[in-house]
Amino acid sequence: MGWKHGPGKEHPGMERMRSIYLILIGFLVLGAAASAEETPRPVSYYTDAALSNNPSLAAMQERIRMKENAAIRAGALDDPKAWIGVTNVPVRSWSFREEDMTGKEIGLSQMLPYPGKLKLRTDVATREKQQTEFDLQEMRNMLRAEIGMTYADLSSVRRQAEVVRRTREILREIVAVSQEMYAVGRATQADVHRGQVEFEKMREMLLVLENREKVLSIRLNTLAALPPDQPVPAIFDLREFAFPYRKEELIVLYNEERPARKTVQARILKGEASIEMARREYYPDFEVSASYMQRDAMPDGTSRSDMFSSMVLVNLPIWRTQKLDPFVREMTAEREMARRELANLDLEASNAIGKSLATIEKSSSVAVLFRTTIIPHAETNFETTLAAYRVGKVDFPALLDTITNLLSFRKDYHETVGDLNMEKARLGAVVGKDLN
Repeated sequence: MGWKHGPGKEHPGMERMRSIYLILIGFLVLGAAASAEETPRPVSYYTDAALSNNPSLAAMQERIRMKENAAIRAGALDDPKAWIGVTNVPVRSWSFREEDMTGKEIGLSQMLPYPGKLKLRTDVATREKQQTEFDLQEMRNMLRAEIGMTYADLSSVRRQAEVVRRTREILREIVAVSQEMYAVGRATQADVHRGQVEFEKMREMLLVLENREKVLSIRLNTLAALPPDQPVPAIFDLREFAFPYRKEELIVLYNEERPARKTVQARILKGEASIEMARREYYPDFEVSASYMQRDAMPDGTSRSDMFSSMVLVNLPIWRTQKLDPFVREMTAEREMARRELANLDLEASNAIGKSLATIEKSSSVAVLFRTTIIPHAETNFETTLAAYRVGKVDFPALLDTITNLLSFRKDYHETVGDLNMEKARLGAVVGKDLN
């Protein structure tokens, strides 16, 4: 297959072939032409916005204030009781002077729980407040991880879309060359149709990626409590990384940092305080009262002395089988349930850490393989095949195969890097610490 249309005259496809080589230069250094004017927005921008403005976090802070005040109330005594009344008034005459025991009385009483009960009630309420505080920290932890994963996914999708756009530019020129070659009998109609089909398939691929980018942009803004339809400007292109943590170190981080684990530990401590509080119900509470009675003078004018009364009332906790023993068993079961949940959470975390480490190791190895071996070989194969196609040594389908293969490898590389960074963010949620 020659490229000369006549003596001294270049084939019409030569001009387009030069265009292909110019686009090829940009294709092989994909990413070098990123916008220099716009500074990429880091993931910390969205994390800080979310932690400052997320309404769910604000609601949880109000819940903490509610629990804090509940703890103060739990340590307070019951309100005292006061009364005013009349005693021993004869109904026959309704006279305050006829009988010696008739009088006007004012009194006051106060309920006093058994020593230690108020402190235990305060301890239980304080543990509930601590549990809510750790719940808030866990919400922050999960929100930070969700933003990190969405940011990494969006960065990966944008890089993949850019690869597809540049590949389509190459393919557009090659299809145009094949059409000109078909016009002069140098290519078949099937070659032209196949090139057009591949071109439209890339368009479909680009539409899917653009829709995915839009969905991820909305999700990122929503997580950060920003207007959902607000455009997401340039963000950083995520890279491969060397992961410095071993499983043992991550387990230690999880034990020290994970808020969800601290929440369950607070529930265990609350359960222990609740058991002790239930056992204190076997002891009585006391009610102390005092009253003063004023008496009128006798009918003959003789004065009567006023009278003072005082008493102590004690409740009798005698319904042990029906009331007190079940209360202790209930609180014991609550504590044991929290202990089982802690053991299950530890087991799940260990499994998740091992799974994430294996995924990171696999994704990192695959990314390195793509970057150092597969993609360079595919680029060389594409350049060689393009040069051979120019002089008619290979057919059009072979050239298309090299283009689609290189596109697939580049997309897979950016998808793998995105998965790698997403897994790191997911692992950060498991251990309760940002691993960047």
